[in-house]
Amino acid sequence: MKRGKATKIGLVTFFSTLTIGIFMIQNSTQIEAAPLGTPLTNNAFTSTPAPDKFLNIWNTNGYDLEPDAVTYTVVGNSVTLHTDAARSLWTVLGGVFDAPHYRWYKSDDGINWNEIPEWQNGYRKNFPIQTGQEGRTWYQLDTQYWNYLTGWIAKTHIYSTVAEVNAVNTPINATDMNVNSDSNYIYNNREGQVNTTYVHANVNPISSTGKVTWDVDNSNLASVDSTGKVTANDRGLSGVVKVTGIFHNMDSSFVVGSAYVQVGGGLDNQTVPAGQSATFSLRGDTNSMTGLINNGRAKVEWYKKAPGITKAEYLGKSNSFSYTTYNTTISDNGTQYQAKITLKEGYKSTVIKTNWATLYASY
Repeated sequence: MKRGKATKIGLVTFFSTLTIGIFMIQNSTQIEAAPLGTPLTNNAFTSTPAPDKFLNIWNTNGYDLEPDAVTYTVVGNSVTLHTDAARSLWTVLGGVFDAPHYRWYKSDDGINWNEIPEWQNGYRKNFPIQTGQEGRTWYQLDTQYWNYLTGWIAKTHIYSTVAEVNAVNTPINATDMNVNSDSNYIYNNREGQVNTTYVHANVNPISSTGKVTWDVDNSNLASVDSTGKVTANDRGLSGVVKVTGIFHNMDSSFVVGSAYVQVGGGLDNQTVPAGQSATFSLRGDTNSMTGLINNGRAKVEWYKKAPGITKAEYLGKSNSFSYTTYNTTISDNGTQYQAKITLKEGYKSTVIKTNWATLYASY
Protein backbone atom coordinates (compact mmCIF):
# COMPACT_ATOMS: atom_id res chain seq x y z
CA MET A 1 0.00 0.00 0.00
CA LYS A 2 1.27 3.42 -0.86
CA ARG A 3 2.21 5.71 2.01
CA GLY A 4 -0.18 8.52 0.91
CA LYS A 5 -3.12 6.14 0.71
CA ALA A 6 -2.34 4.69 4.14
CA THR A 7 -2.14 8.18 5.62
CA LYS A 8 -5.53 9.06 4.13
CA ILE A 9 -7.12 5.91 5.53
CA GLY A 10 -5.60 6.65 8.93
CA LEU A 11 -7.01 10.18 8.96
CA VAL A 12 -10.46 8.96 7.93
CA THR A 13 -10.39 6.36 10.69
CA PHE A 14 -9.28 8.96 13.25
CA PHE A 15 -11.98 11.47 12.39
CA SER A 16 -14.64 8.78 12.15
CA THR A 17 -13.74 7.57 15.62
CA LEU A 18 -13.71 11.14 16.94
CA THR A 19 -17.13 11.84 15.41
CA ILE A 20 -18.62 8.67 16.86
CA GLY A 21 -17.17 9.54 20.26
CA ILE A 22 -18.64 13.04 20.22
CA PHE A 23 -22.01 11.66 19.09
CA MET A 24 -22.03 9.14 21.94
CA ILE A 25 -21.18 11.82 24.50
CA GLN A 26 -23.82 14.25 23.25
CA ASN A 27 -26.53 11.60 23.20
CA SER A 28 -25.68 9.96 26.51
CA THR A 29 -28.52 9.81 29.03
CA GLN A 30 -26.16 9.21 31.93
CA ILE A 31 -26.77 11.92 34.54
CA GLU A 32 -24.24 12.60 37.27
CA ALA A 33 -26.05 12.98 40.58
CA ALA A 34 -25.38 13.37 44.29
CA PRO A 35 -26.58 10.68 46.72
CA LEU A 36 -30.20 11.07 47.84
CA GLY A 37 -30.42 13.25 50.93
CA THR A 38 -27.45 15.44 49.98
CA PRO A 39 -28.22 19.02 51.11
CA LEU A 40 -28.01 22.08 48.87
CA THR A 41 -25.45 24.49 50.29
CA ASN A 42 -24.98 26.94 47.42
CA ASN A 43 -27.21 28.46 44.72
CA ALA A 44 -25.96 29.41 41.29
CA PHE A 45 -27.63 32.82 41.72
CA THR A 46 -29.70 34.71 44.25
CA SER A 47 -33.28 34.09 43.18
CA THR A 48 -35.29 37.05 41.92
CA PRO A 49 -38.09 37.82 44.43
CA ALA A 50 -41.64 36.86 43.50
CA PRO A 51 -43.18 39.53 41.25
CA ASP A 52 -45.23 42.33 42.77
CA LYS A 53 -48.53 42.48 40.89
CA PHE A 54 -51.62 44.64 40.63
CA LEU A 55 -54.67 43.36 38.75
CA ASN A 56 -52.30 40.63 37.49
CA ILE A 57 -50.18 43.34 35.83
CA TRP A 58 -46.52 42.99 36.76
CA ASN A 59 -44.98 45.82 38.80
CA THR A 60 -41.61 44.02 39.12
CA ASN A 61 -39.74 41.35 37.14
CA GLY A 62 -40.08 37.73 38.20
CA TYR A 63 -41.54 34.32 37.46
CA ASP A 64 -45.24 33.65 37.06
CA LEU A 65 -44.33 29.97 37.15
CA GLU A 66 -41.23 28.83 39.02
CA PRO A 67 -39.82 25.35 38.33
CA ASP A 68 -41.17 22.85 40.86
CA ALA A 69 -39.12 23.17 44.04
CA VAL A 70 -38.93 19.38 44.55
CA THR A 71 -39.60 16.63 42.01
CA TYR A 72 -39.41 12.87 42.48
CA THR A 73 -39.33 10.41 39.61
CA VAL A 74 -38.33 6.80 39.03
CA VAL A 75 -34.91 6.16 37.49
CA GLY A 76 -35.17 5.93 33.72
CA ASN A 77 -38.15 8.28 33.50
CA SER A 78 -38.03 11.83 32.18
CA VAL A 79 -39.30 15.01 33.83
CA THR A 80 -39.60 18.56 32.51
CA LEU A 81 -39.04 21.70 34.56
CA HIS A 82 -41.67 24.22 33.40
CA THR A 83 -41.16 27.97 33.85
CA ASP A 84 -42.79 31.25 32.88
CA ALA A 85 -40.77 34.42 33.44
CA ALA A 86 -41.81 37.95 32.53
CA ARG A 87 -40.73 41.53 32.97
CA SER A 88 -42.61 44.28 34.70
CA LEU A 89 -44.90 46.49 32.66
CA TRP A 90 -42.41 49.32 33.12
CA THR A 91 -39.51 47.24 31.77
CA VAL A 92 -41.60 46.12 28.81
CA LEU A 93 -42.57 49.70 27.96
CA GLY A 94 -38.92 50.73 28.18
CA GLY A 95 -37.53 47.79 26.17
CA VAL A 96 -40.27 46.64 23.85
CA PHE A 97 -37.86 44.91 21.42
CA ASP A 98 -36.09 42.81 24.06
CA ALA A 99 -36.65 39.06 23.78
CA PRO A 100 -36.12 36.26 26.34
CA HIS A 101 -33.04 34.04 26.24
CA TYR A 102 -32.72 31.05 28.56
CA ARG A 103 -29.67 29.66 30.35
CA TRP A 104 -30.00 26.65 32.66
CA TYR A 105 -27.42 25.76 35.30
CA LYS A 106 -26.93 22.44 37.08
CA SER A 107 -25.31 21.19 40.27
CA ASP A 108 -24.71 17.51 40.95
CA ASP A 109 -23.13 17.99 44.39
CA GLY A 110 -25.16 20.83 45.93
CA ILE A 111 -22.16 23.14 45.89
CA ASN A 112 -20.72 23.70 42.41
CA TRP A 113 -22.70 24.88 39.40
CA ASN A 114 -22.13 24.69 35.66
CA GLU A 115 -24.04 26.16 32.72
CA ILE A 116 -25.81 23.50 30.67
CA PRO A 117 -24.79 23.81 27.01
CA GLU A 118 -27.27 24.37 24.22
CA TRP A 119 -26.85 20.85 22.79
CA GLN A 120 -28.06 19.49 26.15
CA ASN A 121 -31.22 21.65 25.98
CA GLY A 122 -29.74 24.26 28.31
CA TYR A 123 -31.11 27.15 26.24
CA ARG A 124 -34.75 26.09 26.41
CA LYS A 125 -37.53 27.74 28.43
CA ASN A 126 -38.75 24.38 29.74
CA PHE A 127 -35.93 21.99 30.59
CA PRO A 128 -36.31 18.21 29.92
CA ILE A 129 -34.35 15.83 32.15
CA GLN A 130 -33.77 12.14 31.42
CA THR A 131 -32.77 10.40 34.65
CA GLY A 132 -30.11 7.72 34.40
CA GLN A 133 -29.20 6.81 37.96
CA GLU A 134 -30.48 7.11 41.50
CA GLY A 135 -29.55 10.43 43.07
CA ARG A 136 -30.28 14.12 43.46
CA THR A 137 -29.52 17.05 41.13
CA TRP A 138 -30.34 20.76 41.24
CA TYR A 139 -31.23 23.22 38.49
CA GLN A 140 -31.61 27.00 38.24
CA LEU A 141 -32.66 29.18 35.30
CA ASP A 142 -31.34 32.57 34.26
CA THR A 143 -33.91 34.18 31.94
CA GLN A 144 -32.23 37.03 30.11
CA TYR A 145 -34.04 39.79 28.21
CA TRP A 146 -32.06 41.61 25.52
CA ASN A 147 -31.96 42.27 21.80
CA TYR A 148 -29.18 42.00 19.27
CA LEU A 149 -28.87 45.77 18.91
CA THR A 150 -28.12 46.44 22.57
CA GLY A 151 -26.76 42.97 23.37
CA TRP A 152 -25.21 42.74 26.82
CA ILE A 153 -25.38 46.48 27.46
CA ALA A 154 -28.99 46.52 28.64
CA LYS A 155 -29.46 42.87 29.58
CA THR A 156 -32.10 42.03 32.21
CA HIS A 157 -31.54 38.88 34.32
CA ILE A 158 -34.39 37.09 36.08
CA TYR A 159 -33.22 34.19 38.25
CA SER A 160 -35.52 31.34 39.18
CA THR A 161 -35.67 29.50 42.45
CA VAL A 162 -33.68 26.26 42.63
CA ALA A 163 -35.36 23.05 41.46
CA GLU A 164 -34.37 19.80 43.15
CA VAL A 165 -34.85 16.59 41.15
CA ASN A 166 -34.68 13.21 42.90
CA ALA A 167 -34.44 9.97 40.94
CA VAL A 168 -35.43 6.93 43.01
CA ASN A 169 -35.58 3.21 42.28
CA THR A 170 -39.00 2.52 43.81
CA PRO A 171 -42.27 4.34 42.96
CA ILE A 172 -44.00 6.24 45.77
CA ASN A 173 -47.77 6.85 45.68
CA ALA A 174 -49.49 10.10 46.60
CA THR A 175 -52.20 9.72 49.24
CA ASP A 176 -53.85 13.13 48.89
CA MET A 177 -53.46 16.46 47.14
CA ASN A 178 -54.66 20.05 47.45
CA VAL A 179 -54.65 22.75 44.78
CA ASN A 180 -54.11 26.49 45.16
CA SER A 181 -54.26 29.32 42.61
CA ASP A 182 -52.05 32.41 42.39
CA SER A 183 -55.11 34.62 41.82
CA ASN A 184 -58.78 33.91 42.46
CA TYR A 185 -59.99 36.47 39.90
CA ILE A 186 -59.06 36.86 36.22
CA TYR A 187 -60.47 39.19 33.56
CA ASN A 188 -62.39 38.18 30.44
CA ASN A 189 -61.48 41.16 28.23
CA ARG A 190 -60.70 40.86 24.53
CA GLU A 191 -57.30 42.53 24.88
CA GLY A 192 -55.91 39.51 26.75
CA GLN A 193 -54.92 41.63 29.74
CA VAL A 194 -54.90 40.31 33.33
CA ASN A 195 -56.67 37.18 32.12
CA THR A 196 -54.36 34.38 33.29
CA THR A 197 -53.27 32.75 36.52
CA TYR A 198 -51.57 29.51 37.57
CA VAL A 199 -52.81 26.66 39.73
CA HIS A 200 -50.40 24.44 41.66
CA ALA A 201 -50.65 20.86 42.92
CA ASN A 202 -49.41 20.10 46.43
CA VAL A 203 -49.16 16.34 46.93
CA ASN A 204 -48.64 14.30 50.06
CA PRO A 205 -46.06 12.90 50.44
CA ILE A 206 -43.85 15.33 48.55
CA SER A 207 -41.79 12.34 47.38
CA SER A 208 -44.64 11.00 45.21
CA THR A 209 -43.42 9.91 41.79
CA GLY A 210 -46.49 10.38 39.59
CA LYS A 211 -47.60 13.22 37.31
CA VAL A 212 -50.48 15.70 37.39
CA THR A 213 -53.02 16.52 34.68
CA TRP A 214 -55.47 19.44 34.69
CA ASP A 215 -59.06 20.06 33.65
CA VAL A 216 -61.83 22.67 34.08
CA ASP A 217 -65.53 22.12 34.61
CA ASN A 218 -66.58 24.86 32.15
CA SER A 219 -64.36 25.40 29.12
CA ASN A 220 -66.57 28.29 27.99
CA LEU A 221 -65.37 30.29 30.99
CA ALA A 222 -61.70 29.33 31.00
CA SER A 223 -59.14 26.80 29.82
CA VAL A 224 -56.15 25.21 31.56
CA ASP A 225 -52.99 23.81 29.96
CA SER A 226 -50.61 21.05 31.06
CA THR A 227 -48.55 23.47 33.19
CA GLY A 228 -51.57 24.67 35.21
CA LYS A 229 -51.95 27.99 33.38
CA VAL A 230 -55.60 29.09 33.52
CA THR A 231 -56.75 31.49 30.78
CA ALA A 232 -60.12 33.25 30.88
CA ASN A 233 -62.38 33.49 27.85
CA ASP A 234 -62.22 36.72 25.85
CA ARG A 235 -65.95 36.89 25.08
CA GLY A 236 -67.09 38.61 28.25
CA LEU A 237 -68.54 35.46 29.85
CA SER A 238 -68.50 35.61 33.66
CA GLY A 239 -68.75 32.99 36.38
CA VAL A 240 -66.71 30.68 38.61
CA VAL A 241 -64.64 27.91 37.07
CA LYS A 242 -63.55 24.82 38.98
CA VAL A 243 -60.00 23.74 38.11
CA THR A 244 -59.26 20.12 38.99
CA GLY A 245 -55.88 18.43 39.20
CA ILE A 246 -55.50 14.65 39.00
CA PHE A 247 -52.21 13.22 40.26
CA HIS A 248 -51.65 9.86 38.57
CA ASN A 249 -49.62 7.37 40.56
CA MET A 250 -47.52 4.85 38.67
CA ASP A 251 -49.76 1.93 39.74
CA SER A 252 -52.81 3.57 38.03
CA SER A 253 -54.30 4.88 41.29
CA PHE A 254 -54.80 8.63 41.62
CA VAL A 255 -55.69 11.49 43.95
CA VAL A 256 -57.69 14.62 43.14
CA GLY A 257 -57.70 18.27 44.26
CA SER A 258 -59.52 21.41 43.06
CA ALA A 259 -59.46 25.20 43.25
CA TYR A 260 -61.98 27.83 42.15
CA VAL A 261 -61.21 30.89 40.01
CA GLN A 262 -63.71 33.65 39.30
CA VAL A 263 -63.86 35.00 35.76
CA GLY A 264 -65.27 38.47 35.20
CA GLY A 265 -64.91 41.90 33.66
CA GLY A 266 -63.47 43.64 36.72
CA LEU A 267 -66.65 45.13 38.23
CA ASP A 268 -69.69 43.42 39.75
CA ASN A 269 -73.29 44.55 39.39
CA GLN A 270 -74.68 46.25 42.51
CA THR A 271 -78.20 46.10 43.94
CA VAL A 272 -79.29 48.64 46.59
CA PRO A 273 -82.58 50.02 47.89
CA ALA A 274 -83.44 53.43 46.43
CA GLY A 275 -82.19 56.14 48.76
CA GLN A 276 -78.88 54.41 49.47
CA SER A 277 -75.54 54.79 47.70
CA ALA A 278 -73.83 51.98 45.79
CA THR A 279 -70.11 51.24 45.60
CA PHE A 280 -68.39 49.70 42.57
CA SER A 281 -64.93 48.27 43.34
CA LEU A 282 -62.24 46.90 41.06
CA ARG A 283 -61.82 43.15 41.42
CA GLY A 284 -58.38 41.56 41.60
CA ASP A 285 -55.26 42.55 43.50
CA THR A 286 -54.99 46.35 43.74
CA ASN A 287 -52.68 46.58 46.77
CA SER A 288 -49.71 47.94 44.82
CA MET A 289 -51.52 50.58 42.80
CA THR A 290 -51.88 53.29 45.45
CA GLY A 291 -48.17 54.08 45.26
CA LEU A 292 -48.29 54.10 41.46
CA ILE A 293 -51.15 56.59 41.49
CA ASN A 294 -49.34 58.80 43.98
CA ASN A 295 -46.19 59.00 41.82
CA GLY A 296 -48.12 59.59 38.60
CA ARG A 297 -47.52 56.22 36.95
CA ALA A 298 -51.16 55.15 37.13
CA LYS A 299 -54.61 56.71 37.16
CA VAL A 300 -58.15 55.41 37.44
CA GLU A 301 -61.00 57.18 35.65
CA TRP A 302 -64.70 56.43 36.07
CA TYR A 303 -67.57 56.64 33.60
CA LYS A 304 -71.30 56.04 33.68
CA LYS A 305 -74.14 55.60 31.21
CA ALA A 306 -77.65 56.55 32.30
CA PRO A 307 -80.51 54.24 31.29
CA GLY A 308 -81.32 54.65 27.60
CA ILE A 309 -78.20 56.78 26.95
CA THR A 310 -75.40 55.41 24.76
CA LYS A 311 -72.84 58.17 25.37
CA ALA A 312 -70.71 57.71 28.48
CA GLU A 313 -70.46 60.49 31.05
CA TYR A 314 -67.00 61.16 32.50
CA LEU A 315 -67.07 61.10 36.31
CA GLY A 316 -63.44 62.12 36.88
CA LYS A 317 -60.29 60.55 38.28
CA SER A 318 -60.09 58.70 41.56
CA ASN A 319 -57.18 57.87 43.84
CA SER A 320 -58.92 54.70 44.95
CA PHE A 321 -60.19 51.65 43.14
CA SER A 322 -63.83 52.12 43.93
CA TYR A 323 -66.54 54.59 43.06
CA THR A 324 -69.44 55.39 45.37
CA THR A 325 -72.57 56.91 43.88
CA TYR A 326 -74.75 59.58 45.42
CA ASN A 327 -77.86 58.31 47.17
CA THR A 328 -79.82 56.58 44.46
CA THR A 329 -83.36 57.08 43.26
CA ILE A 330 -85.53 54.61 41.42
CA SER A 331 -84.69 56.46 38.18
CA ASP A 332 -81.07 55.34 38.59
CA ASN A 333 -82.10 51.74 38.07
CA GLY A 334 -80.16 50.37 35.08
CA THR A 335 -77.33 52.93 35.21
CA GLN A 336 -73.99 51.41 34.17
CA TYR A 337 -70.49 52.15 35.46
CA GLN A 338 -67.02 51.49 34.06
CA ALA A 339 -63.44 52.03 35.25
CA LYS A 340 -60.51 52.87 32.96
CA ILE A 341 -57.00 52.22 34.32
CA THR A 342 -54.06 53.90 32.57
CA LEU A 343 -50.49 52.82 33.33
CA LYS A 344 -47.74 55.10 32.04
CA GLU A 345 -43.95 54.90 31.66
CA GLY A 346 -42.40 57.95 30.00
CA TYR A 347 -44.33 58.65 26.83
CA LYS A 348 -45.66 55.09 26.57
CA SER A 349 -48.82 53.83 28.24
CA THR A 350 -51.26 50.94 28.35
CA VAL A 351 -54.98 51.02 29.17
CA ILE A 352 -57.22 48.49 30.90
CA LYS A 353 -60.99 48.89 30.78
CA THR A 354 -63.44 47.00 32.95
CA ASN A 355 -66.84 45.78 31.88
CA TRP A 356 -69.92 47.97 32.23
CA ALA A 357 -71.46 47.00 35.60
CA THR A 358 -75.14 47.72 36.24
CA LEU A 359 -76.75 49.47 39.20
CA TYR A 360 -80.09 48.03 40.26
CA ALA A 361 -82.08 50.38 42.50
CA SER A 362 -85.27 49.01 43.99
CA TYR A 363 -88.03 50.05 46.39
